[in-house]
Amino acid sequence: MKKIVGFFIMLILTTVVFSVAAQNDQNALRDVVERNTYGDNWFVSLGGNANLLTAEQDGRASVKDRLTFGGAFTVGKWFNPNFGARIQVMGGNLKGVNDVQYYPGNNAYYVNSTYGRTHETFPIGGEPKDNLNKYKIFHAKDGTTNFFQDFNYGTATFDLMANFTNLLRGHYREHNLIDVIPFAGLGYIHAFNNKNTTPNYNFFVAKVGVRVNVNVTDNIAIYLEPQGNATEREFDGYAGTALGDGVVNVSLGVQYTFNKKFTTLTDIVQLTADEIDRLNKKINDNRHLIENHQGILERQQDLLERLEKCCDEKKKEPVKEVVDTGCLPEYVRFGLDSYKIEPIEQRKIAEVADYLKKNPNSKLLIIGYADRKTGNPNYNFKLSQKRVDAVAAELKRSNINATRIVSEWKGDKEQPFPQNEWNRVVVMVERK
Repeated sequence: MKKIVGFFIMLILTTVVFSVAAQNDQNALRDVVERNTYGDNWFVSLGGNANLLTAEQDGRASVKDRLTFGGAFTVGKWFNPNFGARIQVMGGNLKGVNDVQYYPGNNAYYVNSTYGRTHETFPIGGEPKDNLNKYKIFHAKDGTTNFFQDFNYGTATFDLMANFTNLLRGHYREHNLIDVIPFAGLGYIHAFNNKNTTPNYNFFVAKVGVRVNVNVTDNIAIYLEPQGNATEREFDGYAGTALGDGVVNVSLGVQYTFNKKFTTLTDIVQLTADEIDRLNKKINDNRHLIENHQGILERQQDLLERLEKCCDEKKKEPVKEVVDTGCLPEYVRFGLDSYKIEPIEQRKIAEVADYLKKNPNSKLLIIGYADRKTGNPNYNFKLSQKRVDAVAAELKRSNINATRIVSEWKGDKEQPFPQNEWNRVVVMVERK
């Protein structure tokens, strides 16, 4: 039995190591998952199972003749999308085969009983019998005389699980149609006394298997679960020369998961190659914009100088001509997501205030805008209003009567400039 337990321990460790290695081979950014809370991702399942005893002499009867039925109840928890643990209780009926020998002198059948002792008049745990008339005796193809023995059993095991659907994909996805979940575990198996051939026995048991969940909803799944259990060779009431006895189960049932969720860094976990390329392109575009920002400022400064030159030349002429041609700075620029007036823009507003003071019959239309590639329409509409309000407040502080200021704001519905970043402006237009 120590060899069996050792084998299954190594199998569990190998499964865990393989799973971790599979994760490390994937892009680490694709599977960053925070620990879920204690109450999340618990599940229970209930199902029926077909049982098959695979002890030393059971091959003398067909599978059909040895097939029996039982049930299974499981409760477990997923600690993260890839690994979890569960406790499973399973039981039902088993049908085994033992050989008998007929002794004409005694006109009686004798059975090979447990612990390798032969020709006993009764099996361990049973009562004295001088024949086996109550058992179904049959002759196998190998010429041996055998009988069927029925007994009940139950197991309780602690199993470790791995979700291969997530592991092999390389990242967690919220909605899987099918989850393939191999598991391995250790526990106890009990053979119940049938008062004839099998006494009460407790043994260690090791198991491996795989559960296939078909997810009907996020919380409900139908599962199919084949598994194999290995235990001591005396489990069926007869000790032969085999390494051990086994029980094979195939279960079908329903699973319910409570609070199925994982708090994930979604933008990282679910990145595809196309999304990564898109983000890299956006980073490069922003880098290009930063590198060229100095050129934009230089063009602004050049425009400002030309406007100042125009105004300087017009100051030499009569005021009327200035009014007719007009030399107002055309706009006030703002930073990204800002309605703060920068010092270089304050000078433009001061010039407009001076112009309006020299032309008392003129009014000023100020129209606010926001660029279309940032924010959203509702937010940008309010932002453009705040920019207009900021410019109007500066004009009022320069003693320009509010009745001479006409305000409008367009948000990002209209874009006066072809360059997206230039549309973070308030445009100023003279009105008679």
